Amino acid sequence: MTIELNEWGAKGELELDADAVRAFANAKQFELAPDREVSGRWRLSATRYVGVAAISGHTIRVAPKIPVHRLFELLTHTMQLVEWREDAADWEVSNDLVSVIAASFLDNAERALRGGMLQGYVTVDEDLYSVRGRIDFGRLSGRPPDLPLPMAVTYDDYTTDVLENQLLAGAGRVLLRLGMLTPALTRRLRRLEFQLVDINPTRPSASPAEVRWTRLNERYRSAVALARLILQSTAFDFEGEGSSRGSTLLVNMDRVFEDVVGRGVDRALVPMGFSVDLQHRAHLDHEKRIDIRPDVVVFNGTDVVAVADLKNKRTGTVSPDDVYQAVGYATRFRLTEVSLIYPEPPPYDEVIVGGVRVRLLCVDISLPPAERQHAVMQVANALVAHDVPPAAPC
Repeated sequence: MTIELNEWGAKGELELDADAVRAFANAKQFELAPDREVSGRWRLSATRYVGVAAISGHTIRVAPKIPVHRLFELLTHTMQLVEWREDAADWEVSNDLVSVIAASFLDNAERALRGGMLQGYVTVDEDLYSVRGRIDFGRLSGRPPDLPLPMAVTYDDYTTDVLENQLLAGAGRVLLRLGMLTPALTRRLRRLEFQLVDINPTRPSASPAEVRWTRLNERYRSAVALARLILQSTAFDFEGEGSSRGSTLLVNMDRVFEDVVGRGVDRALVPMGFSVDLQHRAHLDHEKRIDIRPDVVVFNGTDVVAVADLKNKRTGTVSPDDVYQAVGYATRFRLTEVSLIYPEPPPYDEVIVGGVRVRLLCVDISLPPAERQHAVMQVANALVAHDVPPAAPC
């Protein structure tokens, strides 16, 4: 069964067996609850993730609130790709995020491999019946002395099985395992798999290995960035440790919003002489037992002049928890003003709590790049422009 959802949306009246209920209940990327309207049925809700997931025989597609081509542009922006070209992806399938990511990955991977497969030296630890490189006495020391062969050796091998190719091979493999792409994209993935048949593919991971960039591998940069995105987005575990499924590609929209707005504020304020710390680590209490991590902390020298938290959620109402958190930040950093930034216009401009003014700001990340940059600049100026007197106590 295919379940179509919108970001933060829900679908009810679902008939699920016990295995599916257990799998969905263990999936932190979704929320499952009994349907209050229909007895014996279930209601599945999307959260901050968009994309596609295969769980217990069910395919769940979550459409983002913003247009897919705009989301992909944001992803390339946050990954700091060398270039963003609207003709680089197959826009005939642009209503499907996974297909757009796959098409753009293939375009960049094929372009990178067109100049020949990258080669480099890698260190190999191997057991051989002849000495190559140097003998690894550390590994030999744990072996019986009457078994001199095979010999433990370490040597440098000039090969195509380097990290850059491993990342491309790993991303191509998990896209093939999705089984949800068009025949044209599947054929191109098969062709890429054949090109990289001798490469050990990187497995999905929340933190794939980083590549060190030089002039020799620069042509791989865009393809590797997309490969790392794919491997990160498929590293989900729905049924317990070690059972991550490659048939899943989900993008964390909270992280996209935080990256776009946070980095935008940083770029806007640094030329003004401020410094910005994203995901600032601090403690709420004097004894340093309660950790806090505001999304944006602005410094003027060593003084904290502004704090903001980024909330990628609907703003029909303002959550009391968000306000409590903001007031806690204001108390910790001795500020009379702190900000909450949403992707949609909030229902009102501010909340006054005692002597603290909580400002409610907005950056619509679905805007075209120039308009989005202007919105971020306005928010950045608002954070450091304390032209409004402090809030009066209740």
